[in-house]
Amino acid sequence: MTSITNDASLIEDIKLGGVKRQKAIAMIYADSKLKSQVIAFATSNSGDSNDGIDLFHEGIIALDDNIRKDKYRGESSLSGYLYSICRFIWLNKLKRNKRMVYTENESELDQVQYDTPETLSLADEQKQVLNTLLDKIGSKCKQILELWKLSFSMEEIAERVGLGNAGIARRQRYNCYQKLLKVVDEHAELRNTLKTN
Repeated sequence: MTSITNDASLIEDIKLGGVKRQKAIAMIYADSKLKSQVIAFATSNSGDSNDGIDLFHEGIIALDDNIRKDKYRGESSLSGYLYSICRFIWLNKLKRNKRMVYTENESELDQVQYDTPETLSLADEQKQVLNTLLDKIGSKCKQILELWKLSFSMEEIAERVGLGNAGIARRQRYNCYQKLLKVVDEHAELRNTLKTN
């Protein structure tokens, strides 16, 4: 698979959840052309190829979340929207880390509907629900996802969790996120609480 095709079908499958959602996410993840574009964007803006791979993962997670919360309005292609999300995430990281001053016109990025971990303000009940869901995927997965949410690098996560290297940590993070998706789908009553934000 070299590009995302049939946006409507992918969107429908993501909203349906379960196995169809997991397959849709896997299909988007397999978009090698878009992944290369995101990696190229990161490497040309103070990052490296590993940053680009991480960025692509984060973008897919945000895309999945936005589709399920009906924030994606279909005004651009799914691949174009995902690329915009990735750029938005990366610009925020550059600003936060003060790694460089990015000169591109950022006004178009204001249209991207993406809640960053810093701007997400969950009610106490929602935090408890999220912790309940994270508890169900195992302590190691919970730790990996929590460290990643706090913007730890893959190298730091690998060291803290006791994994061999950043590549293994990256694969574990993806697998843990897939586990979390499955748990969310299996607990509809908890999922509905998270959607009330």
